[in-house]
Amino acid sequence: MVKWKEEIIIDAPIEQVWQLFMDRNIKRIMPKVEEHLLLEKEDDTLGAKHSQSYYAGSQLESYLVETTAFEDTPERKHKAVKFLMSGMFEVEYRYTLEKMGENQTKFQYEGSNKGTNMTGKAMLLAGSKRKREETVHAFMERVKTEATKA
Repeated sequence: MVKWKEEIIIDAPIEQVWQLFMDRNIKRIMPKVEEHLLLEKEDDTLGAKHSQSYYAGSQLESYLVETTAFEDTPERKHKAVKFLMSGMFEVEYRYTLEKMGENQTKFQYEGSNKGTNMTGKAMLLAGSKRKREETVHAFMERVKTEATKA
């Protein structure tokens, strides 16, 4: 299993950053997402399920994304999602925002990727730690960039 947990400070109000994590804005922070369609419940609620299509290189992958946590208070925001990718990986992402001031937000991004079969486990073991770290940092910088746009 691969796990990560990173945090940065973003010079933007918490509500402005939080909007990026709403289902309707998913493509702003995840540009490879091709489609994000609601299947069950309502957008941005605990238990919501979406059909999501995502480009992995030139191949279009589709999977079911479930919102497993959703908290929206003035001082703290939290959203967690999980999905099964390619039948080989159980993926979980957790996003937490904390208000640091009127125009400053702490963004914490954590997650895990677990192989569900021997092939998935072997692929995770063979993967580059440096490449995974670069992917996490690139995502966090994309969030920071999008959050500070006017």
